[in-house]
Amino acid sequence: MEETIQIICRTSYLPKGIEQNITFMELLLDERWAEGDIECPEEIFSKVNGINYKLTAKQNYEFLLRAVKKYPLKAVGSSLQPNGFSEAAVPTTLNISPVPPKNGIPQVQGIEGGYLTDCYIAGKYQQELLESGYFNAFITALLKNAQQFHNCKEAIAWLEQMISHAPAYYEIDNNTCPILIYRGDNTCYNTLNLFAEELAKALRAFHQQVEIFDIGLEGNQALTRLINRRFKAIIGIQTHAFSIMMQDNHTNLHDLIYGPKYNMILDHPAWMKEHIEHGPKDYYLLIHDRNYLAFAEKYFKNVKGCIYFPPAGVLPTDTPKTDQRTLPAILGKASFPCSSANILDIQEKQYDLTFIGSYRNYRERLDIIHSYNRPLRFLTARYLRIMRRNPDIPAEKAFLAAAEYYHMHMTDGEFLDLFYETRQACFCIMLYYREKIIRTFLNAGIDIHVYGDSWNAFPWADNPCLHCHPSLNAEEGWKVMRQSKISLNIMSWHKDGLTERILNAMLCQSVVLSDRSAVLEEEFISGKELLLFSLKEIGGLPAMVKSLLADENKLEEISANGYSKALERHQWEHRALMFL
Repeated sequence: MEETIQIICRTSYLPKGIEQNITFMELLLDERWAEGDIECPEEIFSKVNGINYKLTAKQNYEFLLRAVKKYPLKAVGSSLQPNGFSEAAVPTTLNISPVPPKNGIPQVQGIEGGYLTDCYIAGKYQQELLESGYFNAFITALLKNAQQFHNCKEAIAWLEQMISHAPAYYEIDNNTCPILIYRGDNTCYNTLNLFAEELAKALRAFHQQVEIFDIGLEGNQALTRLINRRFKAIIGIQTHAFSIMMQDNHTNLHDLIYGPKYNMILDHPAWMKEHIEHGPKDYYLLIHDRNYLAFAEKYFKNVKGCIYFPPAGVLPTDTPKTDQRTLPAILGKASFPCSSANILDIQEKQYDLTFIGSYRNYRERLDIIHSYNRPLRFLTARYLRIMRRNPDIPAEKAFLAAAEYYHMHMTDGEFLDLFYETRQACFCIMLYYREKIIRTFLNAGIDIHVYGDSWNAFPWADNPCLHCHPSLNAEEGWKVMRQSKISLNIMSWHKDGLTERILNAMLCQSVVLSDRSAVLEEEFISGKELLLFSLKEIGGLPAMVKSLLADENKLEEISANGYSKALERHQWEHRALMFL
């Protein structure tokens, strides 16, 4: 027990000023010790979790039982009437749910929520009750209470389910378990690990107990020590861990680790086809593009659910404290409009136009396509041609048009297999347009700053308007964005998606210039909060950028508006709330 941390309950059940230490068993046998103003240090929640909103009654009591198993409880006599948790001690009041519970314990007619909670507590702490000799008395009291309900048999059946730890018990109890988040290797400039860390931090801010497991550091074999453990949720960021099989090549490892599994997919889900198809039973996909979501729902029948869940942006650590939002603001309980005093001076920014993205030569992908057998090569070439001529349509729609051109009739499974087999066409076209956009700026004499050694292979690397800089990690990238008047974003063929690069640039107070996406057009106003363009109209980009750079007032206005929108709607705290 960690004696340096203590819970205090100011109760009217003791004379004013009198203090008394309350043991776990005293609290378990007398719930009145949970009635009062409770002062609870913030760090407790990262160890025991917050309120269990699956319960419809005695929530504070059940929370304190979990907390007092680890931390001491002191009752202090007070003349005040009990009000619950003290906001002075807890920044976000615990007995106000950040999200309305959707499926708590059943509302059995004629059975009080308090009785249902008591049965759950009896099931959870039956070992402690047995060891102390109070189990029979506890159960006898519950059976006596059950006699008071007109549906007595249902009440007793509920008690039996809780004592036997039937599925209904775990529906409640799993909500008190930690959330497990996987870290992986350092691919994508460590972006995936950054997502894991930011989501973990945000969930902890909402009083969730979070564990991080570093697969990249410990290896896949170490995951076996999680077997038989229970979690409120298990989250991976585009991880392959959910497709790991046991030695029998039949049992998925994560079917032996209990709790719903969520894989946050940042590319087209078809590119992770084999890993998704070999996922566990209780498997969900978190997807940032609504076209991809519809695709996954149609073609991955083994997945239990697909959820729209875009990544969020990160507010740079050197942002003025006056602009930091508190949890009440994120929950919509307060308003903190942006002050122009906190907006960076456009004139002080070092770069006119930057692009933080790597270079890959699309011609290498063409070489792969040329190696296909004749029918597949012709199909892929038609698919590629359709995307080049219709750059605003999703890849799967273009592929379907190519298949129809050749009068191909496929089952869903055959479509998915062939779409995956021709994936080089999608990689090729996104790289083709990336190169075309950069070349358009260079031909117009517009300076653009790019990052990473990959740009040394750019065919126009010697152009004096192309400024190549060393590779950046995430924090270095944010610093560049903060020094950029305009941050260019080129979607990886996400036609209805939202990416972190856009949101990071906004939170860095840079004007975002991006190709269109349906979500972007719904979420933001082009010309007011960012600038959007069609891939069909790349030729107009230089004039757009030159006009904007010549109008500092417009730059500042768009920067401020985008910053405000991202600050109020697209930080990781918003995603944590969405997830819960």
